[in-house]
Amino acid sequence: MRRIELVVGMGLLLGPLAYALTLEPQTETELVIVHEVAPAPEAFPQSETIPVLEPAAEAEPAAAEPAPEPIPEDAIAFAFVNEAGIVLDPDADPSWGKGRLRGHPGPAEYRAAKRADGTRVPAELWAQRGRTFDLYGREGKLCTVRIGDLSVLAQHNGPDLYEVFAGDGVDPIDWDTFDPKSKSRRQIRHQVWRHTTDFNPWLVAEPLDDESCEGALWARDSRLPAPVVLTRSMDANEHTGRRLAQFATSEELASNKSNYEEYYAELDEESREYYDEWDSIAAEHAASAWSWRDAQGVTQLVEMTFGVDEEGCGEGYSTLITNVDRVVDEAFVPTELMPNAVTVFDADNDGQWEALYDHSWNGDVNYLESATLEAAWDILRAYECPC
Repeated sequence: MRRIELVVGMGLLLGPLAYALTLEPQTETELVIVHEVAPAPEAFPQSETIPVLEPAAEAEPAAAEPAPEPIPEDAIAFAFVNEAGIVLDPDADPSWGKGRLRGHPGPAEYRAAKRADGTRVPAELWAQRGRTFDLYGREGKLCTVRIGDLSVLAQHNGPDLYEVFAGDGVDPIDWDTFDPKSKSRRQIRHQVWRHTTDFNPWLVAEPLDDESCEGALWARDSRLPAPVVLTRSMDANEHTGRRLAQFATSEELASNKSNYEEYYAELDEESREYYDEWDSIAAEHAASAWSWRDAQGVTQLVEMTFGVDEEGCGEGYSTLITNVDRVVDEAFVPTELMPNAVTVFDADNDGQWEALYDHSWNGDVNYLESATLEAAWDILRAYECPC
């Protein structure tokens, strides 16, 4: 009985072993146990995001200032400005115009214009189209405009239509029978243009911009360095006081007095009724002086006048004395400038003053005077004897 139990027990123990020996060999696998380690308390709170540092951005280099536009050799330092626009050339050739005659603004009573022909206008003048010009008045810059179309403008100031039509040698007319109302606008323009054989027209440019330039007298290329513009001052100052004191004891005044008194002494009694004695002239037309100052208030020129011009038609006597002097190291240096300028400036920055004059009372003559720049414009007018 005990033997049977032993056998059965051994079977139970050895059975699984015997079964295992009957199986195919298996590849051994290494079991790796990973132990998860909890982070230290509050080391990296789950609610916060760890910031990511971006690399510092490099500063962009400052933009370089654009190089100044080069100034062309044909840049214009001075041009008249009037009702016609910017007068690029007051002494143009009629052949510079082309096409039909048309109206055009201008200071004259009668006008006729043609479009400018780019194949005939000198290249340096034709090149001004599209450029910008600064316009100046009595005391400085007023505006900046662009140059538009160019025109050739002929003008005549009459004084009436008879003078426009008479004397051309083609169709003589009689004053007594002339009827100005019988002439059409086309006929008037035709006759005005015919007069260009005696008097050259102007090459004028149209300012394109709408900015008001009222009071403009002259213009220059805006790329040129800014000019120095003087301002007239009638206030008494040290310079005007010293100039008048010098004049009071000058040989110029003494000679003027002596010459006039000699002239007056030779007049008969009847003629003396029309002339004043010297003391009256010296009192009524005493010397006065004013200055021209730059933007810093420094006196550059002193202008002075004395006496009166009573000459007319070859008669009378002028006691008028005028002087325009430069102030150089507190001394007065005479200039060649005429008195009564509308404005004074240095257009080309050469240290020489330009003076602009308006003599429209004497046949519409305007001119620029300086040691280095010369320009003038006037308008054809029939001769009128003032006597």
